[in-house]
Amino acid sequence: MGSKALLSATFGKRLNSLRELRQQIQKGHFLLASAYIEFAEQFTALFDEAKEQDKANGTKTYRDAVLELGTLDGSQLVDNTVSKWRKIAAEARELKRNSKYLPASRDALYFVAKGVENGAKIGSLGSKGDLTADSTITEIRRLMADGKKKSKGKKGTRGKSQEQGTTINIGTEIQSFRPTPIGLDVDRLPAEVQKLLSKNAVLLRVELQTDPDTNRPTLIAVGYGQ
Repeated sequence: MGSKALLSATFGKRLNSLRELRQQIQKGHFLLASAYIEFAEQFTALFDEAKEQDKANGTKTYRDAVLELGTLDGSQLVDNTVSKWRKIAAEARELKRNSKYLPASRDALYFVAKGVENGAKIGSLGSKGDLTADSTITEIRRLMADGKKKSKGKKGTRGKSQEQGTTINIGTEIQSFRPTPIGLDVDRLPAEVQKLLSKNAVLLRVELQTDPDTNRPTLIAVGYGQ
């Protein structure tokens, strides 16, 4: 006897009601994600037009009027808000095609859009269950970073001049500004970096940089090959 046969008629109706409500929420979520993407397209287009209007009139009236809508909730606009909307708008076509896999938030969509720019296949990630509407920003950033590494591993370093140097992120987030020992394990470095080291690459400096997305300090090692 199947498990469904054990359910009473009253309980079955309540279960169906819950199922319908769940479907409505899911549908609303997908619509909301699509609305965020559409907003990004309209916002960036109108913002660019506003700058042209202000340039012609010698004002900031048009620009300020658009920026008032930039945070959706009326909170204070920060410097990178416009760039985040612009990145989402730039990858809008691919995001819209796969909106059912996407979280409905600006920052989540921004990091997914960055992944698309770097070659991430969000349709494939979504179909495998790696990317879902419930994915957190931390999960998305890790997922897109992993996809970027795999993509680079397939393409190699073809077309890149060694004189341009190679930036190697060898550290994690720095919690303080105290001196931090750094150990270089050659076997764990990317293949392109190992290739440089085999040709007498020189580690010139280790510097503290601020991630523009998280505003958190990270150690970056910079080296150049001969």
